[in-house]
Amino acid sequence: MLVLGGVLATAIALLAGTSGFGFGLLATPALLLVGFSLPFVVTVNLLISLATRISVAFRLRRSIDGRRVALLLAGVLPGLWVGARTLAAVDEHAVKLVVGLVIMAAAAALAYADRHPPREHGAAAPVAAGFLGGVLGTTTSLIGVPPALMLARRRAGAASFFADLAVYFVAAAALGLVLLAAAGRFDGDAARAFAYWLPGVVAANVVGTTVGLRVPPGALRWLTLGLAFAAGAATAATA
Repeated sequence: MLVLGGVLATAIALLAGTSGFGFGLLATPALLLVGFSLPFVVTVNLLISLATRISVAFRLRRSIDGRRVALLLAGVLPGLWVGARTLAAVDEHAVKLVVGLVIMAAAAALAYADRHPPREHGAAAPVAAGFLGGVLGTTTSLIGVPPALMLARRRAGAASFFADLAVYFVAAAALGLVLLAAAGRFDGDAARAFAYWLPGVVAANVVGTTVGLRVPPGALRWLTLGLAFAAGAATAATA
């Protein structure tokens, strides 16, 4: 399982790097389907998100919208706390069903955002996106879906999209791991798996990000969303 999980994580990191946000959307259902527990999946996905996005944030630091990132992070801490408390209190099988349904809904929402004109939102939108990302982050590891949806609706340029999400991922994942540890939901086996998987995942993410910045926006996103929707459906069906 450890080898299979590493192969899946590396392949998903390559694909997710091209979209800037899709790792948790694909890795969560895939790892659940091959038999890993939900605490394991949440822990390892947050660790990978933190590790892989540091280099992206540094490479694209000149494209960061500081105000937008600050508003996203303003909402993330209470969301992470709510999510950590929820994960500790509910039945894992029920959460697995919800994970599958949420992934399907998220993939559909992101696909909708790609096909419809952008909308202008006030400061409340990124705060709300950060909060919802926090809740999903410590319950399902889908920490980037609400911010990615907001940025897709605003038609952020590729570099700004990648940069803002990378900074958000780094800060939110670090906070989420601290809160999981405080709630007793940090999985030690996931930390060990992360150490084995990290080299392949980082290399795949670098390649994917390089490709994603050079191809037309959305060219590979539809493949990511289609696979995520199918994986979400399979996760819900097997809960």
